[in-house]
Amino acid sequence: MIGAVLMKRSTRIALIVVLAAFAVVGCARMPKPERSVNVIKRHFKKYGKRYPTTVYGREKVEEVEITGQEEIHRNLVAVESFITLGNGDVQRIYATLEKGPFGWRFVSWELATR
Repeated sequence: MIGAVLMKRSTRIALIVVLAAFAVVGCARMPKPERSVNVIKRHFKKYGKRYPTTVYGREKVEEVEITGQEEIHRNLVAVESFITLGNGDVQRIYATLEKGPFGWRFVSWELATR
């Protein structure tokens, strides 16, 4: 009898913990600006290593400033940002981030012309 009561109690606690975890994970429809900055910096660091003749290979990305985020659809976000390079040049880019099973990842980018 006591074993059955403890079993029900532990099952309820486990169910509450699982539901709370899903509630917290499912709430983040857009990344925090700090997370977007980290994802963009990491991408351009890898890009510079892969393509050393580009401006991102010659100059390190010093700073990323997020100016706007817009949800395209669930788990896909468009980010507008300014990138400051080591030589002082500033470039405006549009990046697309996707939420995967292990967090946000970089999908694509383009230089902003306007």
